[in-house]
Amino acid sequence: TPRGSQGVYKSGAARLAIECGLPIVPIAASSAKCWPRKSFLLRPGVIDVAIGPPIASAGRQPDELMREVEAWIEAEMRRLDPEAYATKNP
Repeated sequence: TPRGSQGVYKSGAARLAIECGLPIVPIAASSAKCWPRKSFLLRPGVIDVAIGPPIASAGRQPDELMREVEAWIEAEMRRLDPEAYATKNP
């Protein structure tokens, strides 16, 4: 997705995690600062990556689990790259 925009989160990973009985480990990365969407130019720079705590899937519904994963990733993206979200609503 473009820098500062929120992508569409689908429930496939959550369904797989629930089926396998495994947690989801959320990851946020600020790669759009260096590698803009649909750009052939890859600029050098620092990409920050945050790895969240495992989110248990046992006894959860896929949509509910994915909403928790999405909330963590989106909050973390705003922490990692605040200037990208400065003019956008939280």
